[in-house]
Amino acid sequence: MRYAISILIVMGFVLNMQAQVDTVRVPVDDPQKAERLYNEGTVLFESGAFKDALKKFDEAISMKSDFAKAYYNRGIVKMELNNNDGAMLDFNKVIELEPTANAYFMRGQIKYKANDLDGAKADYTSALGVDNMHAQSYYYRGSVFFDEKDYDAAIEDYKKAVVAKKDYAYAYNDMGSCYKMKEDYEEALRCYGEAVKINPKLAFAYNNAGTVYRKLGKYDEAILEYSKAVSADPEYYIAYNNRGLAKFEKGDYEGAIADFSKAIEKKSDYAYAFNNRGSAKYKIDNYEGALADFDKAITINSSYGSAYLNRGNTKEMLRDLAGACEDWKKASELGLKTADTYAKQMCK
Repeated sequence: MRYAISILIVMGFVLNMQAQVDTVRVPVDDPQKAERLYNEGTVLFESGAFKDALKKFDEAISMKSDFAKAYYNRGIVKMELNNNDGAMLDFNKVIELEPTANAYFMRGQIKYKANDLDGAKADYTSALGVDNMHAQSYYYRGSVFFDEKDYDAAIEDYKKAVVAKKDYAYAYNDMGSCYKMKEDYEEALRCYGEAVKINPKLAFAYNNAGTVYRKLGKYDEAILEYSKAVSADPEYYIAYNNRGLAKFEKGDYEGAIADFSKAIEKKSDYAYAFNNRGSAKYKIDNYEGALADFDKAITINSSYGSAYLNRGNTKEMLRDLAGACEDWKKASELGLKTADTYAKQMCK
């Protein structure tokens, strides 16, 4: 994931940051050299030469040990090089020398990636203490609340994020997902609509709206939203799968098979799509085809309980009761109560 130096714009979870290209005047014996090293490091970063950029920031810091902006930029470079421990030390130094919202925010990002939700939340809050219009900190703190299933708190932060950054499409999308979890579907659809109004190419927001319509049993509306998702991103295999589910639930099994096949075309190891396509084939009495799809789903994911259950059902239709019982028992071991019931009723 590409970070950019100094200004951080972020998810659905995306970081897009800009290089700090201002010329920094540093009061040292040779200020122009430190400044030049700093600016050369920034240019190298922007060109993707991270290791070379790191050397430049190292040199700048060696000339000026309290060069806060160089520590910050070096921390960003270290994150790009997957040295999060080193980046953490640099952001700590920035906070010691010259506390900025961005430094707290980036340290919070490292903690969030490490699943230290409390630490991340504390840093996002500190960032907001420095800059109460720091949109990314509201957004990511909202994401922490979402992960903790505190949807009301998450909504409040997402609302503040869109006040600070009116075109924050991701914040609208994630706010919609909070409302979806609260089963306030009308408000969820409004938020997803705001997200795509800002960014018509935000495929996952259309997909999320489709899922709300599918929950409401409005399959035509769901299919339309999933179609918008794949129009925005033709490689978005999840939306093909979900459109297939909407067609399946509507009773259009052939249409569902076509969409599940499209999802598989985009992602050949997509176990869910193989299982779903097998289920649609089962519905049209194509048991051999269904069996092949369930076999593939299980090959991809040997712990896929629903695929074992469905394969067991298919084997039973093909008069392979022994094979069916074996699959039902496996599905039962994986926690599917329906499979346990079948096994007890049908198998000795």
